[in-house]
Amino acid sequence: MTDKTGSVPPASYQTIPQPGDPAPAYPNEPPPKYEVGPQGGYQQAPPPGYPPQGAYPQGYTPQGQPVYMAQPTMVVQPRMGFGPNPQPMQCQHCHATISTTLEYEAGALTWLSAGILCVFGCWLGCCLIPFCINDLSDVKHKCPNCNKMVGVYRKLS
Repeated sequence: MTDKTGSVPPASYQTIPQPGDPAPAYPNEPPPKYEVGPQGGYQQAPPPGYPPQGAYPQGYTPQGQPVYMAQPTMVVQPRMGFGPNPQPMQCQHCHATISTTLEYEAGALTWLSAGILCVFGCWLGCCLIPFCINDLSDVKHKCPNCNKMVGVYRKLS
């Protein structure tokens, strides 16, 4: 048999039977017998006191050993930091899945802004404007369920 290039394929290649080819001849001899070795094979006798497998006394129903399944573990990675917006998380106090509520508090940036306004002559009341601006305040993140603080976002550390 030759391929398209005219060369003969090696004898180790298996040929694919084509439609109309006769079926390959199989040997008519039975497969070889496998003898048990001198050690009695791989199976060992069960320890005394146990009935052989499949031969339980009448009326006896086998009870299996309890099966212990491993529960999936959920690892909650702590966030690197809180931001100025509500954060979805799991509360470490009440373990509820929440979106934090925000509470604004005057921080270092608020006081620095008020001080700078005072230096530039806005000391008659305009220096209090930074205390009314939430973007200059620090943000406390609280759990809406247990109302405990879960984190702080500081504008200026």
